[in-house]
Amino acid sequence: MKKLTLLLAIVMILGLVASASAIDQKGKVAIGGYAGYGMGFGDAFKDVKVGYDDPVLGFVGYSFKNKLTFAFGGKVSYGLTPNLALVGALDYQAGKAEVKVSAGGFGAGASESYHWMAILANIKYVLTPEAKTCPYLTVGGGFYMPEEGDSKPGVNGGIGLEHFFQPNLALDAGARFHMIFTEDNSTTYAQILVGVIYYLGVK
Repeated sequence: MKKLTLLLAIVMILGLVASASAIDQKGKVAIGGYAGYGMGFGDAFKDVKVGYDDPVLGFVGYSFKNKLTFAFGGKVSYGLTPNLALVGALDYQAGKAEVKVSAGGFGAGASESYHWMAILANIKYVLTPEAKTCPYLTVGGGFYMPEEGDSKPGVNGGIGLEHFFQPNLALDAGARFHMIFTEDNSTTYAQILVGVIYYLGVK
């Protein structure tokens, strides 16, 4: 029974990928929006704990933690060939810094929100052009602009898929990894994103 269920699942997935949609993406302009969640990696997102053990009070010190939260943005793409497209995106990523001061088992904490915008220019490679479900890869660069401080260049890459509900409208879901070129190369983060994309001029 398990083998039959697995076989049926494989057939359904292959049917989804192989079923043709009514769209040829070459020469088409598409606009989309997305939302999701960010996760930080590297030195910029390590927990920091500074303090000392007092014989009476116990641990005295503070801890500092950076973590990313929600993300959203929009993008525009243009199909160069059935497999390749140029994609421009405006991306927003929010974060939260949490500080806690403690002494003798008692403590007080505070948090402060922060964010940055990114302007991205990518190449998208579609693995199954003109199919109902289109997995794709993206790679490119961009500028990352914090609310305070100078803009920094960076690179990004990701995977995703578009699943067409209509000839001109698709679910767009995937993940994207970013590396910002800071002085110590420690600011890297990933996003999980879900949205929709609409192809103009397709009926």
